[in-house]
This record gives sequence, structure tokens and C-alpha cells, in this order.
Amino acid sequence: MSRRLTSGIAAVGAVALMLTGCSTDAGSSSQSSDKLTIAWKGSEKLGIDAVVEQYKKDFPDREVVVTTADVEQYQATLRTQISAGTAADVVFVWPGDGNPGAIRQIAPGGFLEDLSDHDWVQKYPASLKPLTEVDGKTYLMAPTVTAFGPFYNEAALKETGATAPKVWDEVIPFCKAVKAAGKSAYALGAAALNNTQNPLYSLVPSLVYGADRDFDEKLKSGQTSFAKNEGWQQSMRKYEEMAKAGCFGENATGTTTDQQIQLVASGKSVGMFTIAYQLGALHKAAPNAKFVFTPLTGGNDPNNLLLAASSAGGAAVNAKAKNKKLALEFVDYLASPKVMKIYNDALMGAVPSISTGEAASDENRAVITEYLEAGKTVPFLNQNWPNARVEQAMYAAIQAMLAGEGSSADVLAAMDAEYKRQ
Repeated sequence: MSRRLTSGIAAVGAVALMLTGCSTDAGSSSQSSDKLTIAWKGSEKLGIDAVVEQYKKDFPDREVVVTTADVEQYQATLRTQISAGTAADVVFVWPGDGNPGAIRQIAPGGFLEDLSDHDWVQKYPASLKPLTEVDGKTYLMAPTVTAFGPFYNEAALKETGATAPKVWDEVIPFCKAVKAAGKSAYALGAAALNNTQNPLYSLVPSLVYGADRDFDEKLKSGQTSFAKNEGWQQSMRKYEEMAKAGCFGENATGTTTDQQIQLVASGKSVGMFTIAYQLGALHKAAPNAKFVFTPLTGGNDPNNLLLAASSAGGAAVNAKAKNKKLALEFVDYLASPKVMKIYNDALMGAVPSISTGEAASDENRAVITEYLEAGKTVPFLNQNWPNARVEQAMYAAIQAMLAGEGSSADVLAAMDAEYKRQ
């Protein structure tokens, strides 16, 4: 068993994990050769549910059991089950590195099936393909490319009379204007650790990578660190300034992901920093509302705005899958243009990772496509980090900062400590 995978499993075992599952054919035998099990992260449930609905129409004699969980629970469950040989046939994994469910954390232990010989692998864009590989072998069918940024409830924004900021100097005045109108500027569900990172995904790209596209390589070689890098210093200070200015309303650390979505859907909060595929959840909560993606730079030059845009993950095949044949077929099914479109349309804030040649179907996805085509994107911040501990340290330190129990400098110090501890 790989050292990376075993790390932290003992602690995981003490956690009670609440999973939600559904079977599309509950009457079938659990030993059926036509039964496929899928484990997926809850934030992309709309996508996988839409695909499975179509799959059952195309293959009505097959049973599909889908299990979902929130990110933190899912990652803990995945690591435990895959090491024990009890994971689902098809599992959701993350590209690159930097979190416990990423392929570079899991594949080295021999837990994932090599997908390199599948036709769709060669169709990946050059910017994405390396993130789906470990040592030159492909382990991930990533159906989407999505982006992070601020999304606004258009009607709620109009009620305040404020204008969504596009550069840093507009942010704090915006927060104050919205607060004066009786709302909070941004809902932040920081009770869920993974949400604590979201504002950084708007601040860091321009401040760090706009100044130095080679930052990740310099970090890896030891030429710099998070605490030494001026862009990361500025990003964290600005995040802290937003918190102190009340941009995130009251009790951000006690707000869940679902509550965050409800705050924006109801208009009590004007917007939220999030990954774009959460648009589907926003529209489900408020079907008649309009939500608008307005990218923000951490600097003050809108022409220097870079978007954090990449794959947020997708399907891998468990090397010990009970039904490996169906699992491999399902991965190819997901990679087909028709099904990839179904997945992305359900999420609403994502575009196919493999181009179908079709124009973006709405203005929010058109924004993502515009930045992708212009080459004005960077990978997600954690995808080149060497271990999952850096991200976990960042989450915990940001949560402490938001609670008034730490500072922006503490966050960077915690990240550096875990980055250096290979």
C-alpha cells in the first residue's frame, strides 16, 4: 500500500460518514453481472444523475447504484474503501495532486485502472492532459472544465444599487454598499472546509501567476515559498481584509454549503465565490432567478485578469472493481460527446473538456470559454502541490482566520510547513 494513501486512514476510521445513495433498479441481485456501482462527489450530483438517467434509457437491463457525499466525507470514504478493496466500480477522483482524492495520491498504489489506451485520451487539450496522468499513464476521464469566481443573484444585486466589482479597489466599497442595503455581499459556507479556499481562487491567479507563470516550478525547486511570495502575501491580506470588512456576513464559519446556496438563491446574500458548476444547485434552489458570473482580479488591471479554470475531476475505474467490464464501458460512455453535453448541461457552469465544436449555450459558460480560448487561465491552485496536507493546512488556517483566531500570515506559514514536509 502506498505511503500517501495510508496517511490519515486511522483518523478517518473514527468518522461517521453519511452517504446518500440511490439504485435505479433496486430489484436486481447485488451479484448481477449487469450491476454497476458509482461513487461520486455530491457537488456534481446533478451531472452524474443526469448521465445515469440517460444511461438507463440506453441500457434498460442494467442496474446502476450511485452513492454521493460531500467533498470531505467523500474523500475520506474513498481513501478508506479503495485501500480495503471495497470501493465502487467507478469512482470520482480529482486531477493532478494536492488533495486526498487526487490521482497522484491514489494511482501510485495500484488502486486505479490504466485508461491510456482509450480513444478519448488523445482528444484532451494539451493544458489538461498532464493533469489526468501519473507517470505518463492516464487514470481519469474528466468530462468538464470549469472555473472559480464570484457569481451574483442579478435581482438581489439590482436591489442594492451596487455594481459587481471587477478589480480589487472596488471590492471593499462594494461590500459596504451591499451591507448598507441590508444584505451581505458574499455568502461563505466556511463550515465546510473546502469552501474556505474559494475567494483565493479569484485573488491568487492575477496576483501570483500574472506576475510569474513559473511560480509553481520555483516553489517546487525551493526558490520561493508561499510566505515569501508577494502575490500570495497580497492575496491572503486581501482575503483577511474582506473578512474584517464584513464581506462574508455573520458567522461564515457556521454556515454550511447548503446554507450558502440558500442565502444567495434567496437574495439575502448578493453573491458567492464558488466553482461554476454550483450554478446548477443555485438554479435548483431558485429556478426563476438569474445568476451572473463576473470574474474578479486581485489586482487593479482588468486586462491582467486570469481565471482559475481546469477540470475539477471525473471518473476513474477501481482496479479491484467487481464489474470492471461495465466500469470501463461507462467511462467511455461518459466521454462521448452526447453524454458529456448532458453532464455539463446539468451542472450549468461547466464546458466539455473535449471540444464538441458547439458554441457555449449561455453567457456564463461563454465567459469561461472566452478565457480558455484566450489562454488567460491557470490551473486550480492545488493541482501542482506535492501532497494533500498543504490544502488541509490552508483550510484549517483560513477557518481560524475567519473566526478571528489567526492571521493571513499564519495561513501561509501553515502551508509552507506542510509543503516542505514531503
